[in-house]
Amino acid sequence: MNITVVKPGFHDLVQDLGRFGYSHMGISPTGAADKASMKIANIILGNNLNDAVLEITLFGGTYTFDRSTTICLAGSKFPASIKGNDIPFKKPIKILEGDTLTIGGSTSGARCYLAIINGFNVAELLGSSSTHLMSATGGFRGRNLQKNDRLPYNKPEERLFAIDHKFPIDLDRTVIRATPGLQFDIFDTVQQELFFSKEFTVSHQSNRMGIRINGPKILRKNPEEMVTEGLPLGAVQVTGDGESIITFIDHQTTGGYPKIANVIAVDMHKVGQLRQGDCFTFELITMDKAENLHLEMEKIFKQ
Repeated sequence: MNITVVKPGFHDLVQDLGRFGYSHMGISPTGAADKASMKIANIILGNNLNDAVLEITLFGGTYTFDRSTTICLAGSKFPASIKGNDIPFKKPIKILEGDTLTIGGSTSGARCYLAIINGFNVAELLGSSSTHLMSATGGFRGRNLQKNDRLPYNKPEERLFAIDHKFPIDLDRTVIRATPGLQFDIFDTVQQELFFSKEFTVSHQSNRMGIRINGPKILRKNPEEMVTEGLPLGAVQVTGDGESIITFIDHQTTGGYPKIANVIAVDMHKVGQLRQGDCFTFELITMDKAENLHLEMEKIFKQ
């Protein structure tokens, strides 16, 4: 049971929720860039939350299925069709043997997710099926899908699907909430207020390791070099020349730039949908507020 890639998309990667517990060995968690959308697609199909999915970035391709199954698309809106008929997002879609799915370019954010009944059948590495491009490991041969690849999926089964799932999740990418970073206090009040009041724009120099953002120059009171330390997901690093970088899903596990802020967990799905030219502002919130928002999102998926 395989999907054959007739025409690959820009960046088709097999991903799951990530590879955790190995940061001390220099191995980043990786996984889906927008984990909320990945979970939604799996929930709608009745899959396990961590079943492997196909992450499609900016524009998709053409894919043929050699056995009947059921799929679901979630995330930013990409035009998608089977036999010339448009198919909806966040709905189970029956696929017949020999059907060809065509996915076009995004009309809003950066990524969508293709989930399939019981997930894709790829080997796990350190407990995860996610692709890590820098080391060319995990997923499907550690790389993007290419023309004529045959991506195996697990045996489908008959299921009854719940009707009209509701997922009240904040999708507004114009505001990204953050808590104070580990080095917040080495920036004076003027620089802190500048960071949290001015608009940033996503640079074309962005990838799964880091989102470079153009905006105000953020300068330190003390320009002395820092000792390299552990680097969390979503940390906003400030370089020596005042540029800002959001550490993203394949980030290195240590770094020596000061961190003025850290994107909260429940807004990382927004970061996963940022694309070149998107504009946004950071909103400063407390750690208590961030934890409460995290618990609220977890309840949405559990329900």
